Amino acid sequence: MTHTTEHDLAEAGRRLGHDIHTRTRWERQSGWPQPVREGLDAAAHARLARGTPDRFVRKWLQLRLNAWRRGRIVDDEVTPALLRALDITHCPVTRAELTHGERLDTDWSIDRLNNDAAYAAGNLAVMSVRANRAKGARSFDEVLALAGLPHATAGLAPHEWLRLATLMLGPAFATRHGAAPALPLCAPLPCRSTRLALQQIQRLLTLQSRRPDGKNRLVRDFRPACRTERAVLRLRTLADAVHEGLKRLPAEAECWDVWLQPGLMPALQAWRDTLDAPGWACAARIAGQLAGARRETAQRLQAWRLPSRGYHPLAMR
Repeated sequence: MTHTTEHDLAEAGRRLGHDIHTRTRWERQSGWPQPVREGLDAAAHARLARGTPDRFVRKWLQLRLNAWRRGRIVDDEVTPALLRALDITHCPVTRAELTHGERLDTDWSIDRLNNDAAYAAGNLAVMSVRANRAKGARSFDEVLALAGLPHATAGLAPHEWLRLATLMLGPAFATRHGAAPALPLCAPLPCRSTRLALQQIQRLLTLQSRRPDGKNRLVRDFRPACRTERAVLRLRTLADAVHEGLKRLPAEAECWDVWLQPGLMPALQAWRDTLDAPGWACAARIAGQLAGARRETAQRLQAWRLPSRGYHPLAMR
């Protein structure tokens, strides 16, 4: 579903109808778009075998149907296997345990983190219906502003808005990394979402600094990015601060809450300020290698359909 001609919009609907017939036992619905019904009827006429869907296939088909109706593009990399990989047990925004198909605000949902982009692998996250509904069409800037208010808004507390902003940060600044603000990494990032270098570094520090050997190993790993002894000292200070901060967390807290402790973000910024442009590029490269990350290239970002804000051109007329 990545093509952009009028013909391909109809063809995407037919492919969806074909998949509904072959992957489910759903009854044909008269309210489905005509191309979807055409694809389903063609598959039925060909007497193709039918399957019994699991919840990932059901969500995949429902997502594509809803996207088609709104003129949104769904990239071919969005598959049931991707949704299975993205699956989590708790909402990263509200931290409530996720339910499935119970028509509750804790039900899991798939959301585009950058509302001005298509359904693409690097732009998706699982979250609760409650968090998804609160986010709605809000931009990153609007979400971050709500995180700074002293009261709840649209059912989310300020700290929940901050977690949502953390998720949205990478996709929102996928094409303009230098303009991104530095935020505390107070929520787990989706396994395939676009991440900024600073977020990748925060994640590594969070996951590996609980033990002294992990902390010391990270300092060694990032040392090539430090061109001065001052930079090395600031790096050690940062790693020590994360290590001690993790030990201070209460039992009910998540490890990501460490970045909300006083002094952690200033320590991170202090180290960042000691690195020149080549040093920071080296740090970003090391972080990507340690995380096994795939670089988000301009070619890969074409799947996001940013010029059309993720809409099929026909749907914009």
